[in-house]
Amino acid sequence: MAPVKDIFKQAVGEIKNLTPTQKIIAGVLVAGVLGAMIFLSTLGGKTDYNVLFSGLSAEDAGSVIAKLKEQRIEYQLSESGSAILVPAANVYETRLNLAAEGLPRGGGVGFELFDKTNLGTTDFVQKLNYQRAVQGELARTIRQFKQVRDARVHVATPKESVFVEDSKPPSASVSLTMAGQEKLAKEQIMAIVHLVASAVPGLTSENITIVDTQGRLLFRKEGDEASMLSATQLEYQMKVENGLRSKVESMLEEVVGTSKALARVTVDMDFNKVDVTEENFDPDGQVVRSEQLLLEQEGGSDAGGGIPGVKGELATFTETGGAGDKTEGLRKRNITRNYEIARKTRHVQESVGTIKRLSVAVMVDGVYEEGKGQDGKKTLVYKPRSAEELAHFAKMTQNAIGFDPERGDKVEVVAMPFYLSAVVEPEADPIEKWRGLLEHLAVPVVLLLVAIAFLFFVVRPFLRMLSNQQLETQRQAEMATKTTAAPGGGEEPEDLSLLPLGMTDKEKIYKLAQSDPERAADLVRRWLREEM
Repeated sequence: MAPVKDIFKQAVGEIKNLTPTQKIIAGVLVAGVLGAMIFLSTLGGKTDYNVLFSGLSAEDAGSVIAKLKEQRIEYQLSESGSAILVPAANVYETRLNLAAEGLPRGGGVGFELFDKTNLGTTDFVQKLNYQRAVQGELARTIRQFKQVRDARVHVATPKESVFVEDSKPPSASVSLTMAGQEKLAKEQIMAIVHLVASAVPGLTSENITIVDTQGRLLFRKEGDEASMLSATQLEYQMKVENGLRSKVESMLEEVVGTSKALARVTVDMDFNKVDVTEENFDPDGQVVRSEQLLLEQEGGSDAGGGIPGVKGELATFTETGGAGDKTEGLRKRNITRNYEIARKTRHVQESVGTIKRLSVAVMVDGVYEEGKGQDGKKTLVYKPRSAEELAHFAKMTQNAIGFDPERGDKVEVVAMPFYLSAVVEPEADPIEKWRGLLEHLAVPVVLLLVAIAFLFFVVRPFLRMLSNQQLETQRQAEMATKTTAAPGGGEEPEDLSLLPLGMTDKEKIYKLAQSDPERAADLVRRWLREEM
């Protein structure tokens, strides 16, 4: 292989032999290739940043940035300074290092207040710092709920009194900043209440109030049952209405099509709590419970005969004795019977939140037939649904909601044209289908074309030039060797093969005429002599 110096000289010589047009084309290609290489290196060297922490308070963001500067880690701020981004390769390592130092603290202060002791601190300040630490730790814990973006806890501890009747229990209030449109479930609210109550000695759930920054009361004392019950009743009624609405819409959409049916349900709820106790007696269901028989008799013997059950003289009449003998004396008979009457007791407690009446309004879209307008464009013509179809829809709706005519329920189904259904969708542009793919492949295809152009118009001519120069050098060396080795020092006949190989005859002649005009003229004279 030729030395680098010779190759450089040959390249400079070839560049000098180029025409002005060829030099301009070569310069443009070289500049384009260099620009593409710089673009690729810049694009590939761009640092990818990922989120380190988000939703930070101003205090936490400042502490984290100070540590990042101390560790010489690049960072970026977003979301108005509440989110910090670092290079993707350093996210997890940086997060663990900051966690080892207690960052981020979650806003506010916690028990780190007592990391540094001060001998001059009074007992009042110590108690105040302890209360601040408890409030901060509770706020950090509550902030772990994914629905809560920020939280603040205020604990009021009354001054202790030596008299029991003058002592007052502590109280607490919690303010929550929700993340977006997120809401806390009832179970989660009660969890926060019990969390705060368990963290403060003597605090009960009755003395805790929870609100959000939008002014909604999430939890209050149990004594205020009226207001809490009203909110719960409204929420329950909305759930019942939404459940019935989704049933009707999902059922009808299977028939008329998606977004072709709308239903609105109004539920009249009865939230009265009724407790009924009934006690019924059955007069026909008598049962002898106890019986007492007392028989007393004084003087003479009991006269026989007579008709039993008959009063007067007939009672002593006998067939043989005529009027009968009368025996003086006292005879007393006493019977006492106690009866148990059948009794039925029923205790009924009606459920709270029963449905008193349902009112359902359903609107379904009609059928659209394709047509053409006066301008030749595609149009949709509305065709109303038949009365038989509407009757079927009404029947299905009644079965879906549990229709009860005795309750006064009402269901009405109408067919009307929907606004967006009559709008003709524009025909899809064929180019739009491939636009995303073309945009995705545009940069790789351009870079590939630049690389191919560089290979064909720069690398290939340069390699061909080097190959020709090497072949020419070898040919001259071989000719010099043959001339020296020939007997008598005579010259060898001229090689008419027009080396180097790999070129056409026309290119070889043109190349020879440029590099050695005298030799080219001599070669032409020899050809003429041979033809003659």
